[in-house]
Amino acid sequence: MKWNKIICPVDFSKMSLEALEMATDFAKTCGGNLVVLHVLEPILAPTDFTFGPLTMTDVEDKLTEKAEESLKEIISRLDLPKERIETKVVRGIASSEIVKLAQDTKADLIVMGTHGYTGFTHALLGSTAERVVRRAPCPVLTMKGKDFSEE
Repeated sequence: MKWNKIICPVDFSKMSLEALEMATDFAKTCGGNLVVLHVLEPILAPTDFTFGPLTMTDVEDKLTEKAEESLKEIISRLDLPKERIETKVVRGIASSEIVKLAQDTKADLIVMGTHGYTGFTHALLGSTAERVVRRAPCPVLTMKGKDFSEE
């Protein structure tokens, strides 16, 4: 199977970076292009007070900037020609934005990590990966994270 367009959502967790390595390998093997996506979800309260006195829009703009810089650093280490890698930082609900990008770009594959939450934590947080699998217009390869209930 030829995967011309592969999307890999990254939240900068260890699991998502491992999924990115796998997505890179697929893109390299298949000769496809890789879209590395980071979704900034809506903030209910500022999470980083080192920004100083800023409005919520300012905080979101700074977080977008930081995410873009982090993605540039991450892709510089990937073993794939840079012209075959695209980065995107968008705002919204992660699962919806991943599915929307897959539809808009006619993606052939989504590669993403899961966080391995179970029980009450899973019920409370839900699973972005599950929502993507249910709604994606293309195959989704998930990498299972460690089961946090074992800790």
